[in-house]
Amino acid sequence: MNNAYKGVNIDIGARCTLECSQCSRTKLRRRGLPIPGKDITIEQFKKIANFFKYINFCGQVSDPTMNNDFIEFLKICNNKKITTSVHVAASHRKEKWWNEAFEANKNAQWTFGIDGLPEESHKYRVNQDGVKLFKMMLLAKSKGIKCVWQYIVFNYNENHILQAKEISESHKIKFDLLLTSRFTKDDPLKPTSKKYYIPKPQNDLSIREYLKNEK
Repeated sequence: MNNAYKGVNIDIGARCTLECSQCSRTKLRRRGLPIPGKDITIEQFKKIANFFKYINFCGQVSDPTMNNDFIEFLKICNNKKITTSVHVAASHRKEKWWNEAFEANKNAQWTFGIDGLPEESHKYRVNQDGVKLFKMMLLAKSKGIKCVWQYIVFNYNENHILQAKEISESHKIKFDLLLTSRFTKDDPLKPTSKKYYIPKPQNDLSIREYLKNEK
């Protein structure tokens, strides 16, 4: 494989301040099971950075902002000219930290998980301060950083999609609307409109057929 096309998604920790109901970490915790993984160290990350040309920081059980060395990771990526993307939803860090993170690598693209209007996003992203995170997204945008507003559709926000999109466009921020198939039959957050969620697939073929039919 050509090294120019080598990329990886990494979860750099195992902790999170959020309690999103569909997160595997939350499900494990509720079952009394241990959360796998631990924080990646700077030395471990340097080994990753020496091999990959593209790195995506997108947590599966954590959030990149939880790792205390994350800003250093961003600096390493910037110095090595590694194409970098970041997905965040936790909002616990102070504005000073966010400033330092954005300055560490202005070439990185940041995706902010704010599911609904900022003041309602906490209904799924439990413990998230959506208003604060939205403010940090605007801060990043003001620094010339590429930003994406990721919006997963739930019943509490399905009627606010157009409004959110208009807000996003007014700030020249890309709006990424996502549908999910993770809902259980009686999920209290399941959208009321069938067009806003993917029927739970039985296999990969059903996913492909669904997407094909939706085009």
